[in-house]
Amino acid sequence: MREFFEAYPLLAWSVVSTMVALVIVVALWEKVKWWWLNTWMSFPLIGRISSLSKDLNRDMTNPSWFKAEKSLCRDYKKFIRIQNEQDFNDKIEYLTKAGDNGRQAIPFWIWILTVAMVFVEAMGFSYVLAGYTLPGASENLQQTGAYGIAFLISIILVAMTHFAGHELYKSGKIAHARREWAEDGRQHKLTTGTVPLAKPQSIDDGEPRYTQLCNRVGTHPSYKITILTAIFVLFVAVFATYVRGQVLEKSLHQEVVGTHHVAPANSADGLDFSSDATLPDADLAQDLSTVDKAVQDETSIDRHGGWATFIVLAFVFVFLQILGVIFGHRWGFAGQNSAAAFVDIGRGRYNTYSDVREHYQDITDTAQSKLETLQQKLMDRNAQQGTDGMHTSKSFYDFMELSRQEEAKDRDSQRQHTQKYAEERKPQVVADAAQFSAVISLQDALRQLEGLQDKVAKKEYIHGLPEALQQEVLAAIKTAKLAEQEQNSRSKLDSELDDLL
Repeated sequence: MREFFEAYPLLAWSVVSTMVALVIVVALWEKVKWWWLNTWMSFPLIGRISSLSKDLNRDMTNPSWFKAEKSLCRDYKKFIRIQNEQDFNDKIEYLTKAGDNGRQAIPFWIWILTVAMVFVEAMGFSYVLAGYTLPGASENLQQTGAYGIAFLISIILVAMTHFAGHELYKSGKIAHARREWAEDGRQHKLTTGTVPLAKPQSIDDGEPRYTQLCNRVGTHPSYKITILTAIFVLFVAVFATYVRGQVLEKSLHQEVVGTHHVAPANSADGLDFSSDATLPDADLAQDLSTVDKAVQDETSIDRHGGWATFIVLAFVFVFLQILGVIFGHRWGFAGQNSAAAFVDIGRGRYNTYSDVREHYQDITDTAQSKLETLQQKLMDRNAQQGTDGMHTSKSFYDFMELSRQEEAKDRDSQRQHTQKYAEERKPQVVADAAQFSAVISLQDALRQLEGLQDKVAKKEYIHGLPEALQQEVLAAIKTAKLAEQEQNSRSKLDSELDDLL
């Protein structure tokens, strides 16, 4: 990297500047889009208003509008996310009941910091693994392989620590709700069923707060990812420290061996007397002992300093992973649909619906200003080149009202299609019921008929039976009716005979 900057400084800094600019654009993408729309809309000669002002055609669906007017209004409508107060309040209520109101998604600068941490970890691991990644390969190839492996390990660690932090936050919410449930004597249900964002959020207003939370978050805490992350982090920390230690021992060993080979046998204190005289064996042995002790002391100092440094690096590594867990715990949501609700209310831009209306007013004022500029150009061109006397006084508010009416009409049409589809399925359902009832015996049919108290219900049940079974049921009813009448007549005759006799 340093060689690249030294060889091509202009190109290198151009790449860096481009990357920084892209990061800023991504971080401020909504503001950049808004700025670009207004800039391009009013750009002279080739801007959006200039090109739209050349189109004098009327809208086919609504001739009171120019096509150019609707095109401009649609461009600004894209920046209006929320238009209904009830919808906004439902999102806020979901976040509140899920315990996520006031929380945010992970900020962009946190991701930048995480990427920087990944890069630092990859650099540190690469130097440790360089000599053991691809034994026998060239130094450049070993370094490249070490970078790849270290980068993969770092990405896995960042992902696992993030999910572990999110799991701890969610499980903590559930555990707190279960404690409140236990303290309440378990008088109410812990959950009455999942309440998604699409359902009315008032469906469980009468339930305790812990039930409302469990309906949106869950009922069982889990720590599987957290435990797995802790094991993996400790394994990598111990393994990295061990490999660093082995690299250090190897370096110290090579240094000691090299020192003994370089120092001549008859040298003392760095001076070579081979050309003058030979020292006595006792003096030579003492000098060699002094040199060995100095080398051993230096090696011991390097060994202790190296191991202390590696232990500190291991603690730093573990702390970085804990920091990743803290990031995952600090930002994010526990509710199943909280992230979607957060996006729908403007990603934390609005705290109340008054903020929504204020933002909506800013957009509509800007859109109205651009629309009036376009209308003026259209009228000028129509006066010079047009063939009709059409004038327009439409506003952006009129366009929004028209859009609401079209959306309401489309929703009504969808409901009608859904209702029609349900009605078309009814005969099939009745036929299936009739087919099922064909296997019912006469005794079962009569028994079920006797269980019905309403005469209308009895008629509907008989109509739903197969035709052959209907005849049998009717014949059985007639037979029973005749037997009942005959019994009544016999009882009446017996009563009269009792009186006469």
